[in-house]
Amino acid sequence: MRLGRLDRYLLELSIGTLGAVIGVLMSLMVLENIPRLVEVTRLSGERGYILGQTILGLLPEYAGIGMVVGLYFAVAMAIRKLSTRGELAVIEATGTSPARWMRMPLLLSALGALFVFANQGWLLPAGEKRFDEVYQKMERGEFGYRLASGEFTDLGSGFSLYFDSVDKHKGLLAGLIFVDGKNVYNAASGTLSLSREGEGKVTLINGQTIVGTDGGVLNFSEMSFYLSGDGASTTPSPETKNYKKVPLEELMFAEDAAARAVAYGRLLWVALALASPALAYALARPPMRSSSPIGLIAGLALLVSFLKSISLVETASGGSPAPMALLVLAGWVLVVALLLWWQHHAGTGALDQAVMKLGKRAASLARRFVPKDRKTSLPTTPTPA
Repeated sequence: MRLGRLDRYLLELSIGTLGAVIGVLMSLMVLENIPRLVEVTRLSGERGYILGQTILGLLPEYAGIGMVVGLYFAVAMAIRKLSTRGELAVIEATGTSPARWMRMPLLLSALGALFVFANQGWLLPAGEKRFDEVYQKMERGEFGYRLASGEFTDLGSGFSLYFDSVDKHKGLLAGLIFVDGKNVYNAASGTLSLSREGEGKVTLINGQTIVGTDGGVLNFSEMSFYLSGDGASTTPSPETKNYKKVPLEELMFAEDAAARAVAYGRLLWVALALASPALAYALARPPMRSSSPIGLIAGLALLVSFLKSISLVETASGGSPAPMALLVLAGWVLVVALLLWWQHHAGTGALDQAVMKLGKRAASLARRFVPKDRKTSLPTTPTPA
């Protein structure tokens, strides 16, 4: 398909912004999670490999967010540039309708929505499976541990572990001393495993501890401690089913309502990608002879609120999550339709103009309540002749 000059021009204005926003957002989200990942893997061997595989597993999730936000900014900034340069007025003066000059942004958004559909349906579960496999290996201790024998190792939250040596044939630690902040446990052998949340599990075999104020000794054959920031517990934390690693088609036809709710939430991501250009068209264009960013910022705030509302569907409880998904989608459509209607009747930059008028009224009201300074006459000294 041959592209017209106007289409190529709008593509050049949009594609660079799209790539930049996706790259910046993904980089920021990766950098935000690196300190937590480093803390989680601080006692595990092959830390670099675990970090690399974890980041690869998280990239599809970050790419979905980056694509939705990037589509909005790509279309919004293209419209804003055309408007502030006066080019959009010239385009419309030649009789070119918005449906025509928005053709390339709409096509770009449709391609982005296809990527979001593939990402939410299959790339995201594949990344989650990679993430899960790596941390299952870490929990089994296949990467080893960054522990030194003959000295106490701080496990965090007041827990410490000491061991004399490692029995490589049995995969056990020998000569253990475990301190949970209140009690001290001795054991002939035991194991240590780490979870993806950074929590640890210490299992002591054939050990003893002192209980009570009279110094009584409690002998045990096996005792396990599950470590977390809330303290040490002898019972594991309840597990929740992870639907992130389940492909879309399995979730759609699952009998579990919670699984279908996750599927509807993923499809809403696609709908939001398609709605991004309409939101940008309604809010990104500033008023004539103005470069106000109010509409652009308001559109981004609305987009973030739409993203947050998807969680209402994914966590919906009840027999059927479909009504909640339709309600959220209808809310989006209503908000965007009202904004488009408002812009059509009030003119471009309607929101910017309304906010600026409101600001002027607030400033004038504030001036009314501020007392005016009284004029004081200063004595004048006669000048010598």
